[in-house]
Amino acid sequence: GCIYFAPDNAGRVLRVNAKGNVELLEPEIPGEYKYHAGGVLAPSGCIYFAPFGAGRVLRISAEGNVELLEPEIPGENKYRADGVLAPNGCIYFAPCKAGRTLCINAGGDVELLDPEMPEEHKDFAGGVLPPSGCIYFALEDAGRTLCVNAEGNVE
Repeated sequence: GCIYFAPDNAGRVLRVNAKGNVELLEPEIPGEYKYHAGGVLAPSGCIYFAPFGAGRVLRISAEGNVELLEPEIPGENKYRADGVLAPNGCIYFAPCKAGRTLCINAGGDVELLDPEMPEEHKDFAGGVLPPSGCIYFALEDAGRTLCVNAEGNVE
């Protein structure tokens, strides 16, 4: 197996193979501060990275192919906390400065979930999946959580 690193200020994804050989993968990804959160491995074998300064979700296939997924997500500092793989096969990322929770469904499609988060209720830390099946993300500077329930609804 290989290890993959999403670019922050670098231009391309970095791959390290089992022998320790390093390779930079195409395509070139423009911008700076592109991906801050760690990747999440989906059941399909793809790794997904939520955009921070980049415009799109980054997907690295099990074969090592790099893709930028639609839709373009506007703004800066969008998603900083690590995502969580839910029992339903979806991956959820809580917003930093983005308006909505990011969902990558089991088919690899990107969705932005309602409700729109008010400015004072953004900047969530990493999430946790307890036995209840609901994912909780803690708001960094307040005594509040964002919950994605077992049906995939944001509360």
